[in-house]
Amino acid sequence: MKFKTEALTRLVEADDPVESVWSALWGIWSPASSSVSEHYDRESQMVQYERLLLDVYQEFYSGVLPDRCVNDASLDIPEDGAFVVMDAMSVREAGLFVEFLTSEGYDPSVSYSFSTVPSETTPYRDRVGYSDIKREYKTGTVKSDDPSLDGDEDIVWCRFPDALLENIQEGKTKLSSIEEMYEKTERTFARIIEQLDAEQIVVGSDHGYVRLDAGNTFPVTEPQKNRLQKAFSGRFVSVAEANADDLVDEGLVVESDGYYMPIGRYTWPARGKYSTFTHGGLSLPECITPRISFTQ
Repeated sequence: MKFKTEALTRLVEADDPVESVWSALWGIWSPASSSVSEHYDRESQMVQYERLLLDVYQEFYSGVLPDRCVNDASLDIPEDGAFVVMDAMSVREAGLFVEFLTSEGYDPSVSYSFSTVPSETTPYRDRVGYSDIKREYKTGTVKSDDPSLDGDEDIVWCRFPDALLENIQEGKTKLSSIEEMYEKTERTFARIIEQLDAEQIVVGSDHGYVRLDAGNTFPVTEPQKNRLQKAFSGRFVSVAEANADDLVDEGLVVESDGYYMPIGRYTWPARGKYSTFTHGGLSLPECITPRISFTQ
């Protein structure tokens, strides 16, 4: 109850509701727990807050958040520094990264930015003009946990944790757990930092992800489930390919920038193999992304 009261008080008093929401998210995930496993157990509090926000301030999802994602997504390379994109890094991992950097003697500061809509890599790259950025700045790509960088890269795009999250499947043999995913991501991140010669480093993300495993979803009725299944095959669909206006009217879906996206943790059963760690919709951990800055 105290958590709800404090969160609502901050939201009412805030000049910018996003500032209040980010403060609540960062308060959930920082400081990090003593173990990675305990840290990720905080997801239930994240679900509680997101459900509360939807219940008391639905306009945050229908107006505020999609507007910021469309207009404020960015990739800003620091002067005389480097920008490291950790693909799909969410506020969860940011809390752990800050703990790691502090233990290594750095003094990181944390802020936030946004994915775009849909909250996926390709739309984000298009939104920030990544093809033009690559022509102007030296870029490195990391696809394994043993990166080899020249050291003078302006941008480093690391495929972790996204590539590892994709391997965690519901109802199948798990190739890794979320704890193992993070530990491998942290090792890769540490090696990237060791190899970069940049004095100023900013760590960001193209999007986060939502957990849709047991206990981390918003319930829907049987008729709603059927309509969601009919409209969506994933976390978003073009308005040219579906009509989900009835779901928008019902507050389950948002239409923005030519796409329909489910709000928050609404989900529905899907046939066959599917990942419980996914993105493309409009939820807090997918769309409000962390920015970590520190000096070497």
